[in-house]
Amino acid sequence: MAKLLWILRLPAVLAVLTLALLRPAIASEELRIGVLDFAGELHSITHWQATADALNAALPEYRFSLVPLDLSGLERELAAGHLDFVITNPGDYVTLEYREHISRIATVEEDTPVASTLVAKGDLTTLEDLAGKRLAVVSPDAFGGFQAVWAEMHQVDPGLKDRVQLVVTGTPMHKAAEAVLDGRADAAVLRACMLEELQAADPERFAPLQAFATRPEKARGCAVSSPVYPGWPFAKAQGTSPALAKKVAIALLGMQAGNYWTVPLDYQPVHDVMRELRVGPYRRTGPVAISEVIHDYRDWLIALAIALIFWAIYSVRIETLVRRRTQALNAANAGLKREMAERRRAEEADRQHRRELEHVARLSILGEMASSIAHELNQPLAAISGFAQGSLLRLQAGNCTPADMERASEEISQQAERAATVIKRIRAFVRKRDSRRTMVDLAALTEEAAALFAAPTKRAGIVTRMDLQAGLPMVSADAVQIQQVVLNLVQNAVEAMGETAPEDRIIEIRVAREFDPVLGTGLCLSVRDYGTGLGPEGLAHFAEAFYTTKSEGLGLGLSLSRSIVEAHGGRLRAEMPTEGAGLRVKVWLPVKEKE
Repeated sequence: MAKLLWILRLPAVLAVLTLALLRPAIASEELRIGVLDFAGELHSITHWQATADALNAALPEYRFSLVPLDLSGLERELAAGHLDFVITNPGDYVTLEYREHISRIATVEEDTPVASTLVAKGDLTTLEDLAGKRLAVVSPDAFGGFQAVWAEMHQVDPGLKDRVQLVVTGTPMHKAAEAVLDGRADAAVLRACMLEELQAADPERFAPLQAFATRPEKARGCAVSSPVYPGWPFAKAQGTSPALAKKVAIALLGMQAGNYWTVPLDYQPVHDVMRELRVGPYRRTGPVAISEVIHDYRDWLIALAIALIFWAIYSVRIETLVRRRTQALNAANAGLKREMAERRRAEEADRQHRRELEHVARLSILGEMASSIAHELNQPLAAISGFAQGSLLRLQAGNCTPADMERASEEISQQAERAATVIKRIRAFVRKRDSRRTMVDLAALTEEAAALFAAPTKRAGIVTRMDLQAGLPMVSADAVQIQQVVLNLVQNAVEAMGETAPEDRIIEIRVAREFDPVLGTGLCLSVRDYGTGLGPEGLAHFAEAFYTTKSEGLGLGLSLSRSIVEAHGGRLRAEMPTEGAGLRVKVWLPVKEKE
């Protein structure tokens, strides 16, 4: 019987043993609580260990462990299903609620306030001072580490954030403060009360830092630069069962020491900030509706519309002004064309008149030289007549040999060519024609002109000394006009020495290179006489039209010469010699080197 009873009780004993063996396994089930790490892993575990201990005591069948993670780590572990609960800041909670579907079951109270504090070394005072500065932040996605301050900047100036250079330091958050002390940043964003904690822990290191852009109210005695938002939530992951979440919530609300928790608070202020900044769940990732664009950029669109209206008005005004100006320009252009035509006619008439004057001047010079030219022609003509008559007499006498006839014929031919050359030069000099410029040798041109003024200078008992440098470059000139200038200058020199002693009657003609301070390097043809010269008044009016020192002169010769020289790009001037009496007249002409 006893053996039978033992057999009957065996299933119950096995059940009790089974329950005894299973109880440690149930009690050892681990639940992972992801904790946002902003000040270092040790700080996160120490700060929230009281909560983990309370949960382990209230729910002995589970073992709660803390897992410190940064912002991206929390989201990554939740997506992988490795976390059961989450303790994080309000901004990160709103983002994870949208992306990973977590839900808050409690909110911490009497903890560090959720707010931000701007710190610097004392050279910044307002939010506007951040423009153009470097701002150290733990992460652009950190709510208390940046976004709360960003919202304040956005209210002051929506474009202020774009003028601030962010220096991302990562966790722990005190790295942002150290970036300011090390000179890597001008300011930093810390969570509320962290500045006071750092200065209390290491006064010597963090004493230079000061809070700025602070609000009048303080959060638990700490300076803050943003409003205070709801505290950190305790949230369950999407895969955590509601029954377990309920047990955890009851345990949290029943805590009597350590972290104190209350019912979930309203996180609408956090949503408002993130909606305004377009971050977290409010970040636009798809097509944007036109209504949203109009709502977001209403002020800019109004400004653009006003600008377009002003631009349209301005364009109409400009078009009207352009049309009026075009009409005025067309009228002015027509008048200008008429004036240009009249000017061309006047210039052509002036050129024709100047050609007439030049021709008259050449005839005048030729008239003054007529007797000398006649004498120059009489010599070859007399020689021709003499040779012809002598040959005739010898033929009549019958004593003329063929050799004598050949020699007489050669002499007659040479004298005839001499007379023809004189006539040819005179005809070329006095002929009316248009100006034709060619590349000429000024020295050779002067030497050819010597044949025309040789006779008058000899008759006047004047010695002509010529100094013509060799190897001079060519000049672009009208040969006849330049010869006219030379003859005019020589004729004036001859007349100026009418009362000079015979032994002092000398004309010096020189052609050489000369540098002009204004016009540059060129050739200078100078004619120097030893006559009466010119006084100060004469030099002041030199080569002026109708001004002359001659009793019967017209004052046109030198004026025409100056016009000819200036038309060739040169200059005509007179100067008193440094030694001796007389006058030196210089003709400067530009040169063109031989290629």
